[in-house]
Amino acid sequence: MTDNIFKLTATEVAAAIRNRQISSSEVIDQHLARIDEKAHLNAVTTRYDDKARKAAELADQAVERGDELGPLHGVPVTIKENVDQEGASTNNGVKAFAGLIAKQDAPLVERLKRAGAIPIGRTNTPEMSWRFHTENVLFGQTLNPWNPALTPGGSSGGASSSLAAGIGYIAHGSDLSGSIRLPAFCCGVLGLRPSHGRIPFYNATSPAERPMTIQLSSAQGPLARSVDDLKLAYDVMRGYSDLDTWSLPDMDEDKSYPNTVALITPPDADPKINEVLKQAGEVLAQRGYKVESTSIDFIQEAFDRYSSLLITEVALQKETIIDKFASEQLRTVFEYYTQLSPPMDYHSYARALASRSHYHRLIDQFQRKYPVIIAPVCTKNAFEAGADVKSVESLEEIIKTTTYLGSMNFLDLPSMSIPSKEKHEGVPIGIQLIGPRYGEEHLFKTAKVLEQNGFISSQLAGEDAASSMADSA
Repeated sequence: MTDNIFKLTATEVAAAIRNRQISSSEVIDQHLARIDEKAHLNAVTTRYDDKARKAAELADQAVERGDELGPLHGVPVTIKENVDQEGASTNNGVKAFAGLIAKQDAPLVERLKRAGAIPIGRTNTPEMSWRFHTENVLFGQTLNPWNPALTPGGSSGGASSSLAAGIGYIAHGSDLSGSIRLPAFCCGVLGLRPSHGRIPFYNATSPAERPMTIQLSSAQGPLARSVDDLKLAYDVMRGYSDLDTWSLPDMDEDKSYPNTVALITPPDADPKINEVLKQAGEVLAQRGYKVESTSIDFIQEAFDRYSSLLITEVALQKETIIDKFASEQLRTVFEYYTQLSPPMDYHSYARALASRSHYHRLIDQFQRKYPVIIAPVCTKNAFEAGADVKSVESLEEIIKTTTYLGSMNFLDLPSMSIPSKEKHEGVPIGIQLIGPRYGEEHLFKTAKVLEQNGFISSQLAGEDAASSMADSA
């Protein structure tokens, strides 16, 4: 074997392990060495070298015995610091939570392991997963592997940075207001925010239930470097769990969506981003899709409503959580947020939460005509690392670029960040594909068309184009 195993995809590696072309031990050793090589990124905060090597040894023995193998058998993955993993600290980037040790795996972690995946480490997140940039007092700052002056995004910035650097083939992330899609956008990888309830969430370490807007809008999801890997991880992680009261049973999706696509190029977006959005539309049009330029006239209103709900709910926890456990830096960020979006009173909050149904009705009507939407992830490219804490004005400018992130959580639409081959400051420019609620299969189908027609970048940061299995033989 060459030294290029890390450039392959999870799908290729799982097949190669199954076919005895490579061993899981080889794969794991190379990825652990990759963590050493890319230690300056500070993307992986907790390592499992001994556990991973032992798991790889057992995985190889299972292959030799001819056992039935899971779809991710022997494949290295990473887990974000904010979800329970047996024996690990669910610190969520907070120093005071470092001793919060999980006694059991969260459902999605258990499913990854059951599918044969091997966790090699946990990835960094900002404190309480509450910033657009990944940095905290406990572990420090994570760097963007393409350009260290730019943010890797947040809150799944450790996941995206490690993946773009060739550490692990699949990364777990979570998304409350773009926390999968923004880091994927910033680091040139793919990231999926599924529909609410598709992938169950439950942390036994949580001392209390989450506020209602967060329960209704947050989603767990995968990051990967190919459409097939993203779908494989999604299929492994999804499905009903009685530990999550919002969890959905498996259900057949409507396969009869019309091949019509809404192309949204906001006038305030960076011209290069709009150019890439149009390129994606052209690729789909050439493959038989009907692509129409349009807009969603209520999108800013929905985003503003969602932002107010989130800030109000976090404000309710200010004395019990923020003031008690957050660093001075996070308290400053939260103060900026409340200046930009003052917390609502009870009656306003209740009306805003109830309005969610109204906006869902509007987007459902829009997507009867346009089941797939091409839109920006952000209307500007990756911002300077730490810009969100510089000033309230700096944070405001960043928030203005994220309308198509938080609004998708509020509208509960499956949304995918995908990297193009065009670059800005050395970083692939990403776009967002948005599907109908519970229409993940249609979303994957559309993304696969873009990938098969050369639109999606699979290049690792600092490396040549991705290798194939034949190149690594």
